[in-house]
This record gives sequence, structure tokens and C-alpha cells, in this order.
Amino acid sequence: MLKVVREELGFGKVAHNERPMSTHIPYLRHVSDTVIGLENGSLLSVIKLDGLFFQTEDQAELNMRSVVQNTMIRALGSSRFSLWSTVIRREVETEIGGAFDEPFCELLNRRYMDQLREKRMFTNEIYLTIVRSGMRGALGIGDTVKKLLDRANREVRSQQTREDVTEIEELISNITRELQKYGARALGIAYRDKEPYSEPCEFFNTILTCGVPRKMRLPRMGIRNFVGTSRLHFSKRTMQAQAAVDEESRFGALLSVKEYPPFTGPGMLDGLLQVNHEFILTQSFTIADKPIAQERITRLQRQIQASDEAGSSVEKDIDYALNSLMNQEAVFGFHHLTLLCLSRDLQGVSKSVSELGACLTDMNINWLREDVNLEAGFWAQLPGNRSY
Repeated sequence: MLKVVREELGFGKVAHNERPMSTHIPYLRHVSDTVIGLENGSLLSVIKLDGLFFQTEDQAELNMRSVVQNTMIRALGSSRFSLWSTVIRREVETEIGGAFDEPFCELLNRRYMDQLREKRMFTNEIYLTIVRSGMRGALGIGDTVKKLLDRANREVRSQQTREDVTEIEELISNITRELQKYGARALGIAYRDKEPYSEPCEFFNTILTCGVPRKMRLPRMGIRNFVGTSRLHFSKRTMQAQAAVDEESRFGALLSVKEYPPFTGPGMLDGLLQVNHEFILTQSFTIADKPIAQERITRLQRQIQASDEAGSSVEKDIDYALNSLMNQEAVFGFHHLTLLCLSRDLQGVSKSVSELGACLTDMNINWLREDVNLEAGFWAQLPGNRSY
């Protein structure tokens, strides 16, 4: 927009001061049906999970599946890979179709549906995103040098990209097969009425609109300029995703972990899936290479031995962690967790924060409500946005 035109508009200066949403979104385009390319050269693929009826499963079965998932993560074994888990809980209106010729059955169905409409019904959408990037830390220097040398050769770059896409597609295929019990499937380009739609774009847009779903066509432009159909407003403690209609607007507050519990186990966050509030739960785990993890644990071990905590249970836990790493029983990395508490009106945000926070407290998680870090925490929900 020309400056002379902007000065004549009523909200020209306001529009000039607005920062585009695309500066915070790292996605560029589909490089294959199920793989998305990022601006930093990374690749990602999204897996949608139907979930598991954990309330009816035996605890031994849940523990066994936890071991299988741990093995699946250890198999990645490189700082190239990051995992992002996203749970979107939103309110839905259910309708059970059907017509009955018998008057009694028709009356029973009508009264049952009337009672069902009076209740708040929620659905939980579970996503797992795998991000493949370059090596990190000291081990990533070689990758950086190789990219600089290959930058001038277009054929070499194209061949390397094809190999990277094939690698992540094979990895996603293996993970989907391992999680078949959970109804796992990779999101990609879907044809509806012979028109192409992008399921990964629908997932990204749902995060940016605070849980409001919308069908998204396969974009001809960059994904970063395509997704995000709500205007975002951030204050110090509360945010708003302002949609085109008031019914799709959401208010939210962000909770994060101040101190982790001493022990974790499978299903410890399942209590959140029964709370009568909408939310977006995001976790990420970036694997650290074994030499780097070993060096940091060894350094911490020496610090504890030289402190007043020598001989305590803390030192035993550090020794156990080092043994688990050396015996390849575990991998270590960087974890982050945020919980975006949502409400359809501003007055309901405090109640949502209170009840969801109480659920985290029951899990022995010391949490806090973000204020200055609210906006950064919101953008960190997008898979692959490690810079936030």
C-alpha cells in the first residue's frame, strides 16, 4: 500500500503497525502428499490418532504399550528428530440419525436426543508430528558445512531433498504401523468431491484459531501466508482469536510447567480428557545426541559430588540416568509442555484456568500462568517452531 493512500485511510496507521502472522509460521509448502517443508530446510509429517480406550484397558497392557513407545522413540536416536504431541479438546454438538416406524421407539429416540442436547459434549483430537531437521550442537557443524558446499549445485540439493523426503516417509510408515492399535494415519492431501484439500493445513489452522476446525483447500501460495483465519490479540495474561463470527471466536490463557513432578507414568495426563473445558495441550521432545547427553549428565554428576547433596537420593538418580543412557535403555533431550485454556467468553477464562490448573495440581505438576511469555508460548504450539 502506498504511503499517501495509507495516510488517507481511517485505520491506515493501525494497519501499518500490524505484524503479519506469517512471520511466526515456519511452513512453506507440500514437498509430497504427507510431508511439509519448513523455511529452515526441515521436514515434518503429521499423524492423527483415534486414541485408545484407556479406561477399559488393563494397566499391564498400558505399561507394555508405554515400553513399546519408548523403544520407538529410542529408535530415532538422533538430534535430527523432534516429536510434537498435540491434543485438541473442543465442544461438539452430536446428532444420532435414524427414523423409527414404531411410535414408542420414535418417542424414546426423540426424548433421548433432547436430553443429549442439554449436555456439553467434547471430542479429543490427538496428533503426533515428526520433525526432521539437521544435526544440532557440535555434531551439526558438519551438516552446515555440507549445505554451504552443496548450495551452488542445484542437482545435488534436489537429490538430497528427495532422499530426505523418502527417509521421513519410511519413518512415518513404520510409526503408523507401530501405532495401528491407536488408529494412526498420516495426514496428507485428501480429495473431497474431486477437489484437493490439505489435511496438514487444516491441523495448523485449528491451532491458530484456538480449536475451531475449518476445511482448507490445497494452497497455491505458501502455507505460512495461507493458514490462520482468525485475528489474534495478545494482552499480558489473556489472548483472543477473533474469528469472522462471534460463535467461532475464542479467549484463552496459557499454562506451563514451573517444576516437573518427581515421577511420571503412562496416562498421568488422562484426567485432562474428562474436564468440561476446551483446551490445546502441546508437548515437544527434541532428542539430544548420546555424546552430548553423556557430557551433561557427567558434569552434573561431578557438581553433585562436590556439593552438600553428595550421597543423597539425587546422586543415585543421576547415576541411574547415566547407566540408562550408557546401556541404551533411554534417550535424553529437551521437553516442553503448554496448556492453552480456552473459553467462548472472557469471563469463562478464569474458570477454565482454575479447573484445568487443579487437574495439573492433582498430577503433582507445579504450574504457572504465562503473562509476558504468552505470545511466544502460543507460537511454540506450532510443530517445528523450535525458536520459540
